[in-house]
Amino acid sequence: MIMNKKTIITALLSLVTLTGWAQSTKTATVTGYSPALKDGTLVFASTGPCASVVDTVQAGHFVYTLPVEEFTESSLSFYGEGCPRMYLNIFLKPDVTVKVTGTDLFVPLWKVESPLPEQRTQGRITEHCRDIIAEKVQMDLTNAPREKQDSVSMIWMKQQMDILLSLPVDAATVRTLFGISETAMIRNDFPYMEQLKELEKTIAARAPKGFEEKLAEIHSYVYAKDEQQIAEELASNESVFFKKYDDVAPEDILQTILNNYRGKAVLIDIWATWCGPCRDGHKAMAPMKEEMKGKNVQFVYITPPSSPPTTWQEMIKDINGDHYYLTEEQYHYILDKYKSPGIPTYAIYNTKGEQTYKSIGFPGLDTIKNEIEKAQK
Repeated sequence: MIMNKKTIITALLSLVTLTGWAQSTKTATVTGYSPALKDGTLVFASTGPCASVVDTVQAGHFVYTLPVEEFTESSLSFYGEGCPRMYLNIFLKPDVTVKVTGTDLFVPLWKVESPLPEQRTQGRITEHCRDIIAEKVQMDLTNAPREKQDSVSMIWMKQQMDILLSLPVDAATVRTLFGISETAMIRNDFPYMEQLKELEKTIAARAPKGFEEKLAEIHSYVYAKDEQQIAEELASNESVFFKKYDDVAPEDILQTILNNYRGKAVLIDIWATWCGPCRDGHKAMAPMKEEMKGKNVQFVYITPPSSPPTTWQEMIKDINGDHYYLTEEQYHYILDKYKSPGIPTYAIYNTKGEQTYKSIGFPGLDTIKNEIEKAQK
């Protein structure tokens, strides 16, 4: 069963790798080793929100190159026996080679040898939080209850906040602050809000040029609008409908949504606010949706709880269609049904309610348009 799932993921995501990265001529290289990695473990890497398979572990070793036109944040993670669902942050530049090593499967704590100063900053953050990160990884590996994991995550964030002021303001500190502020926006009970506000203010004042956009996003998270306020703003937008189905069983959620559109062709777009390729797909399809206004097709957008609710409601103002905010269980049930390893995922249904098309990753505007037109017949 595990090998079958690996085969599916390899085939699908390797295709994304080949089609999405073929345009770049500049690259950076990552080599790694851990004796704890089993042969056949899949190596995932990304220079954005969606990761792709880049290598398979053999004798504990792996190596891959990524297209890098400029300074870039990337991640490294693994899929295989005993691997945590956590990743290692790696900063890259063109022609840079980075070496990562570990003695176990506690991937976020592995040593990273890099010439980039941002990686040294990241290393100082990691070392300051080493014990709590180790505890978090162990809880992930043992599938500890979510409440216990959340408690440890809060301690981890507090430790990060405590060290950030003593570090240079660079991509590592800003990325860390971004993650904390995003969590603070999601949680009404975030316990360190006053410290976060002071930290955000100080880092923004010290930041060199180049971080303005990211810092503005952080500020919007720290001082986020109330969910009810955004909902009231959305209520006057006739092009957007949004709904939650928290009381619907996971196995019933997809059909419950589809039942709203009997007799219509339907495009389902599974996305998240943090997914860059998802948002790129929205922009690409916007002109097509204008062309199809008044035709027998409905655009349906599904997002998981990893999308902060206030951010989600802000974003959907500009994405005409019907939007559904699912529970974690509902979201994973749909992904499993589509045999999808990640997002964006697209599915098209014809007017009889039959699924006629599916794609993991944006397949191109022409393909989407052609499949919708066939589904309308």
